[in-house]
Amino acid sequence: MAGTTKSVVVVKPQQMETWEFPLPDVGPRDLLLRVEMVGICGSEPKKYIGTSVWNPPYPVILGHEMVGFVQEIGEEAARRYQVALGDRIVVEPYLSCGWCEFCSTGHYQLCVNRRVYGTSDSCTTPPHLFGGYGRHLFVSWGSKVHKIRPDVAPEAAHLASVIGNGIRWVRTKGQVQFLESVVILGPGAQGLASVISAVESGAEPIVVVGLAKDHKRMALAAEFGAHHTLVADEVDVVKAVRDITAGKMASVVVECTGTAPGMNLALDLARPLGRVSLPGLPHAGQQVPLLMEKVVLKELTLKGALGQVAEVADAVTLINSRRYPIEKIATHVFPLEEAEKGMKLFMSGDPDCIRVALRP
Repeated sequence: MAGTTKSVVVVKPQQMETWEFPLPDVGPRDLLLRVEMVGICGSEPKKYIGTSVWNPPYPVILGHEMVGFVQEIGEEAARRYQVALGDRIVVEPYLSCGWCEFCSTGHYQLCVNRRVYGTSDSCTTPPHLFGGYGRHLFVSWGSKVHKIRPDVAPEAAHLASVIGNGIRWVRTKGQVQFLESVVILGPGAQGLASVISAVESGAEPIVVVGLAKDHKRMALAAEFGAHHTLVADEVDVVKAVRDITAGKMASVVVECTGTAPGMNLALDLARPLGRVSLPGLPHAGQQVPLLMEKVVLKELTLKGALGQVAEVADAVTLINSRRYPIEKIATHVFPLEEAEKGMKLFMSGDPDCIRVALRP
């Protein structure tokens, strides 16, 4: 395809530049997405500064939370994805090879080839456009895409994988049942997505734990349907959860902070035979000491939670329903050219900033 496009490239840790790339030719299995909006994921600051568990091959175009429009598509891709020119879609972060033991059993987030948009491929490798921080994204064979209604705000639509995470943390990993109690540690985007999932699952009570500086996030958690919000630096969280649950404690705990205190608190809050979902990721190489007698004596189930897979389809159904003001999670939107400014705001710890999105 003739013409050029622009993307923001992390040239090396802590250095972003806007580069121009040729628009790629689109073959029978390919799709070219015109990006409408892309989010800065909570994992991307570490990739920006070079401290991620999975640092990308620099130079790289970050971005795996995007919504956009089909600008060009090959015949085979159109049949497989069931989309056409002009359709508005989201693209899942993980690609499936379709053959390895993990992809063949539906666990394509663990694919042995490990291809993830905005993470696995350097932009020096054609067709270059493998991340969402740009005007276009090249959608490779093995992707999964979902249609988004035209009346859904892009601030909500681009968060499909985030809402999918919440569904995975609470339902797939936590296996929550109707009227079971759920405690969510950390009211960031992942915690807020978990609130929505818990509400949709019929969980009760739903308790969100944050800090005093998280007042904006806690208010949004309540708006989404959380029954209780607890400020950890003002109350005894264990006692408060015990009171709320009439002494039973939580059937499911979702630990989104990725901190040692958060993980240990999760063990205290879980009831006997409780399930603890652990999506929060510590710093690369960090060991977190846990008092394992709590796990053993209460027969707790601890489950690591990497990322969404089939849950994105359910997330898109929720987003298209517009039952929740999901767009409120994206508190700040910057033009693509100010991606580094947006990244630094996201990293600043500004209590009014929940998520940052970029608009090409």
